[in-house]
Order: sequence, then structure tokens, then C-alpha cells
Amino acid sequence: MTDENEELPQLKELYDELWNDARGLIKDMNKSIYVYLFAGFLSLVFSVIMIGSGIANWNKIFSGNTNTLTYLYVTAETFGSVVYVAFGIALLYWYRKLKGRYSKLIKMEQSLRIK
Repeated sequence: MTDENEELPQLKELYDELWNDARGLIKDMNKSIYVYLFAGFLSLVFSVIMIGSGIANWNKIFSGNTNTLTYLYVTAETFGSVVYVAFGIALLYWYRKLKGRYSKLIKMEQSLRIK
């Protein structure tokens, strides 16, 4: 019981700080959620570029005009493009998850901004 009583002033101080900075905190959180969206789309765009470059290099290999470095490059490029697609999808998934989790807070902040 004494441990709980000792924590109460610290918790009150924490809640007071959150209360005073709530609008700024929600705005910053909303901006950071949009970073997931931007990074996810950017990863998918880069993966399309890498896939196009990989197709061009696979065509070089199939035409017989290659060296060892081209094989290494195509292997790394193919693996990298798959990783970029997975990474982009994961970022978009986290964007959607965080947007849903904090949508009520964001709507409340927007309604306070209008008043």
C-alpha cells in the first residue's frame, strides 16, 4: 500500500504534463503516423524500380552477354526487391493499424481545433 501511495504524486505529475501538452502530442502523433504511410508508398515505388532493373538484368543474363558481377547484382536485386515489397506492405499495415487505434483521439483534437 505504501508503494502505491509513493507512486501517486509521480503519476499525478505525469498526467498533468500529458493534460497540458495533449494537443501538441496528438498533432505530433498524427504526423508520425503519416510517416508510415509515406515510407510504405516510397518503399513500394522503389521496389517497382528495382523490379524493372532486375528484369532488364535478367534479360542480359538470358541473352548471354554477362559476367560474374551481373549474376551477383541480379541475385541481390531480386532479393532486395522482394524485401522492399514486404517492408512496404508492413509499413502500410502499421499505418492502418495505428490510424485505427488513434482515430478517436485525432477526431477529438480536430473538433477542439474547430471550436
